[in-house]
Amino acid sequence: MGGVGGVGMRGGGGRLGGQRGGIPKFATAKELEKFNAADAVLQDQRKLKLTEAQVAQLTTLRSQLFEKNADILVRYDSVRRNYKPPAALTDPRGPADEGSMPSQEDMSQLRDQMLLMMSLGEQLLDRRPEQVAACLALVDDSQRERATKVLDDQTSDLRKQIPERPTRDGRSQRR
Repeated sequence: MGGVGGVGMRGGGGRLGGQRGGIPKFATAKELEKFNAADAVLQDQRKLKLTEAQVAQLTTLRSQLFEKNADILVRYDSVRRNYKPPAALTDPRGPADEGSMPSQEDMSQLRDQMLLMMSLGEQLLDRRPEQVAACLALVDDSQRERATKVLDDQTSDLRKQIPERPTRDGRSQRR
């Protein structure tokens, strides 16, 4: 285990993995909000040749999904706004000296914030299959293959926005 209680480590050299010198980069709540499954299908409505009825149903579903995820995104945003990794941990060159390293208390707080944001992101991912299924239920067989690809691509992009919680050996749990 390395870094901040193992959080963010990507399995190499004892340094924190991820972005910006080792600390994982966390998307904003606004960025995560854009990963609404119904919205992805609606954005591709011309190629999918959605009917007016399908557009209306997907528009309603989009609103429902925004509402359903709002509780998670509000909590995530609250933590994310207070998430300020110390410069000693975000500089790609590493800390200038031992004195610039944060205190154990600061490191513990940073770790707790990171774990909470990861957990909230994982909750969004856990909800994703149900939301994708709801979207696919609104398209017909001739649209399903394209809609599935659009949704799979968006799911893949969402996964990239949520840092993974590493296992004890520093390996990724997801994918």
